[in-house]
Amino acid sequence: MEKKRLESFNQIDKAWVLNVPASSPEVNMVLNSWQDWQSFEQEIKQKPKSTISAFKLKVLNLVSKSDSLHLNVPPRFNLPQVRSRIVALQTKILALDTYFSLDIVPEDKVQNLIAAINKEIIAFHMQCEEIIVKSNIPTEIGEPKIISISDTTRNAKAINFDELEQKDILEKDKSNSKK
Repeated sequence: MEKKRLESFNQIDKAWVLNVPASSPEVNMVLNSWQDWQSFEQEIKQKPKSTISAFKLKVLNLVSKSDSLHLNVPPRFNLPQVRSRIVALQTKILALDTYFSLDIVPEDKVQNLIAAINKEIIAFHMQCEEIIVKSNIPTEIGEPKIISISDTTRNAKAINFDELEQKDILEKDKSNSKK
């Protein structure tokens, strides 16, 4: 059992490479002001060194740090696309926690999840970059008006269907009473 744990530790130690990609200065400025993200990023950058127990503790710390990330996203990035990337990242970290709660950690599953976590972190950063790029695109003359015209939900009139039904009933009653 001890030999299996040592093998598992060695495999996980080799696979444990969590990277945070470099971002543009605009994205860095927003992310640097987001304390929860900074704390999460610092936790990711520190690699456990000694035992499987250290990895288990690291995963528990990652779970606790990522737990509330989607709740207090900075206003510039507080969009469904960004929050969904964060929730997907949290899901992968929770899956990692599930595997580390087992007596013998399945290193192949952990390796796959570490790769998936890296992909989610990259996707999060790319989504933030995309928001910055789109916000820097100037709008053309008249574009906001065209957008508002084509948005049917903004142009929809509020209709009280109960009032319409009551009017119909009253009109039918009037027409029936005249007969």
